[in-house]
Amino acid sequence: MFSRIKKEGNYVLSSGVKSAYTYEYGDLSDAMNEAYCEVLLKKLLDWQKQHGKFSVVVGCETQGIRIGHQLSKLMNLPFYIMPKKRLDYVQIAAANHSPETHWLIVDDIATTGHSFIRAVDYLEVEERPETITFACMIKRNPANLDYSAVHGDLEKEQLMVPDERMDFIDKRLVALYSEE
Repeated sequence: MFSRIKKEGNYVLSSGVKSAYTYEYGDLSDAMNEAYCEVLLKKLLDWQKQHGKFSVVVGCETQGIRIGHQLSKLMNLPFYIMPKKRLDYVQIAAANHSPETHWLIVDDIATTGHSFIRAVDYLEVEERPETITFACMIKRNPANLDYSAVHGDLEKEQLMVPDERMDFIDKRLVALYSEE
């Protein structure tokens, strides 16, 4: 799955993590994205049976917007954009909802979980199992990545998600495809 968009090479991800490959989700056509969203939706509907219904969908910029917007239409839920840059936070006001709101936070690829943590912090959502679910198309396996460049780099080390928060993400993450 997703072999069409997997690119081999030497990549340094935004977190500073090195990889011998990357995924270019943006290369998928709208029709392919819609089809993948429908398959992911089935997993999310099963998830809701155990964990409660979603109230709102948040798409992490950039491809998370494309996926999240499609999912919000399929589920008939409000949709919000999670900006990538902190400077853009002032341009797009965070949504205000009750503490019982069940947020579905969506991105295309989960690598370190940093985008999800930024979204939780930006939305000021309490990290409780019944208030947050994360979804992505591809969950990368950390064993396939090289974190050596990040350790000791003060500009990149803070992008690494502390273990306890990544554990929370893993327990709340619905992925269409997980790497071996």
